[in-house]
Amino acid sequence: MPKVVAKYWEPLEGGKVKCTLCPRECVIPDGGKGFCLVRVNEGGNLYTTVYSEITSANYDPIEKKPLYHFYPGSVIFSIGTNGCNLDCKSCQNWEISRRDTPHLRQVFTPEMAVEYAGRYGSIGIAYTYNDPIIWFEYVKETAEKIKEAGLKNVMVTNGNINIEALRELLPLIDAFNVDLKGMDREYYLKFASFPNPNVWQVCEEIKKAGKHLELTKLIVPGFEEFTPENFERYAKWIAENLGKDVPLHYSRFFPAYKLMDTPPTPVEVIDMAYDVSKEYLWYVYVGNVIEPERESTYCPQCGELLVRRAGYSVEVLFTPDGKCPRCGRPVDFVF
Repeated sequence: MPKVVAKYWEPLEGGKVKCTLCPRECVIPDGGKGFCLVRVNEGGNLYTTVYSEITSANYDPIEKKPLYHFYPGSVIFSIGTNGCNLDCKSCQNWEISRRDTPHLRQVFTPEMAVEYAGRYGSIGIAYTYNDPIIWFEYVKETAEKIKEAGLKNVMVTNGNINIEALRELLPLIDAFNVDLKGMDREYYLKFASFPNPNVWQVCEEIKKAGKHLELTKLIVPGFEEFTPENFERYAKWIAENLGKDVPLHYSRFFPAYKLMDTPPTPVEVIDMAYDVSKEYLWYVYVGNVIEPERESTYCPQCGELLVRRAGYSVEVLFTPDGKCPRCGRPVDFVF
């Protein structure tokens, strides 16, 4: 595919350009590329090199995103490409996110995406695997076509995008899972080589726009204190700034990428984070562990089991009109 002129950049002196898509705001010399690897300066113009090209595609359970409160038990067509604006030390998809491998990509136009997104009972499309922020031009055009087809758009993202660009996407995206690495800039710099995150403001914008939002927090040994006070920070901030109804997924770390010598997160730490956060939030879940009682959803009013989960096995128990079968409270699900 020919390169496509990128959005969100400005020319600078000497043939340089500044990319303004994300808060990193790379200044790129002629012939160079941004930190994301896939936005390149050629002759003083910024191009995207991955428009209509994918490295990965699959039909996934929606719970794998993870989205537990958005069409539970459904399937969604999922695609990704190369590149990312972070360099997380535990990245599980580093072969595509931190490598530019055009020889592994294949052409996949927005029209093809719509066709595949409607097959096999899929509810739509998830932009995932690498970070879809740096795929902005393709995601926007594809999301418009998905919307026209009456299907759903989902973004699984690190959430670090400049607000102007986010607002261009918000009318098109139905649900977000945002990977919340940490609660301060120091964590992002140490763990993800990202000096100026704005993920917290992005989450507030998503929620303000009325979009479905869930958060994932990977708990990695060696990067923060494993104390109740630390995990209270996450839960309190979510409850106060986004709402008690926003689901929080705590995920167990396993050795990957630059942390192959780091041991897995102790299960008791995952359980502690869950217990602490349940004091502030209605919906907290654990991932990468087998604990069905902590993967399932309960009514925040009466405690009734609403959705039973064990891995990707899902049983919806709330009523067809979306109410708790015991107390009648409307459930906090999109279904």
